Amino acid sequence: MSSSKKSIFLFETIKLVDHKPQNLKYHISRAKNSIDKSLEFEFEDILEKTSSEAPLGTARAKIIYNLEGEFIRSEFYPYKARNFRSFYIVSADFDYSKKFLDRSLIDEAKSNYEEIIITKDGFVTDTSIANIAIFDNGWITPKTPLLKGTCRARLIENGFLRQENISINRLMNTKRFAIMNALIDFCEIEDFKIIKTI
Repeated sequence: MSSSKKSIFLFETIKLVDHKPQNLKYHISRAKNSIDKSLEFEFEDILEKTSSEAPLGTARAKIIYNLEGEFIRSEFYPYKARNFRSFYIVSADFDYSKKFLDRSLIDEAKSNYEEIIITKDGFVTDTSIANIAIFDNGWITPKTPLLKGTCRARLIENGFLRQENISINRLMNTKRFAIMNALIDFCEIEDFKIIKTI
């Protein structure tokens, strides 16, 4: 299947705690904003019918759908936390404004690095799996991320985060750094290293 064909499929990764979806309204909102038509399915109904397949405790639900808003399938996985300390700055010029199932361009940018921070047009965007924040009189997240994450949306809405353009130099000089996504929520990284490759 070609890359262009793959890219018409989208997905949402939803945190489940004992089969209960967390912060679901933000996933639904992003899905509705990502498709060409209206959603042809209800996230609540899909999860109610299928989430018993997920393990108890914290699990990851992957809901796959297409640009026409049609449900494709659901998948469930146990959640395994990953610990990152080293982040390599890489430059990339591709669009990931929707949560495409095809992540090959992100994987290519990540290469063999432990984790990356992607820059675009001279400004910081995201890691390969999470939005980021730095601390400067409050927590700041990039104004133009590759993907507007659901945790990011929630924390902007409640006033915890503010949005600004973040240059590479500003990132390199930060004393506090955090990553966030639907599964890890907001996680400040201790003893982090940010390494320039460009």
